[in-house]
Amino acid sequence: MAQQTLLSPAELAYLHSSLSLSPPIRPDGRTSKQFRPLTAETGILPGTNGSARVCLADGTEAIVGVKAEIEKTADPLGDDGERYREYVKSASGVGGGDADEDRREARGEWLEMTVEIPGLRDDDAGTVFLAELLREALLADGELAKKLWINRRFHWRLYLDVSAQ
Repeated sequence: MAQQTLLSPAELAYLHSSLSLSPPIRPDGRTSKQFRPLTAETGILPGTNGSARVCLADGTEAIVGVKAEIEKTADPLGDDGERYREYVKSASGVGGGDADEDRREARGEWLEMTVEIPGLRDDDAGTVFLAELLREALLADGELAKKLWINRRFHWRLYLDVSAQ
């Protein structure tokens, strides 16, 4: 189970009053625009295409591993070449155009993310929600999906594994 910090009524009152001031006063002396010190390093996991570890000053640590593989893109129009040519004609307005550009769409299933937190099961609502929240944030502007697109036949599939300590 996740560790929770229990505060007394006096501690809660102090935190509320000090953080409500203008400018707020934090218990550790940081200003409202200062981040906690952190360290980050990359390339720490040998069996991945990319990895990183981020350590915060309070002892919190997160490790992320990324694996990528090429997958065949499912053709939403089927394998019928004639239907594809008709699609290209209608999409471009004439008889040509860049078919790959016309068919490019963000596909959420190209990115699979799992979050692991010690003491919680993989199917715990909190970890599943956090994984989905992070996945949606990565796909929100569509830029990542564009980078996953190779051509009309293939795309990259990313597997992101996040472990918090």
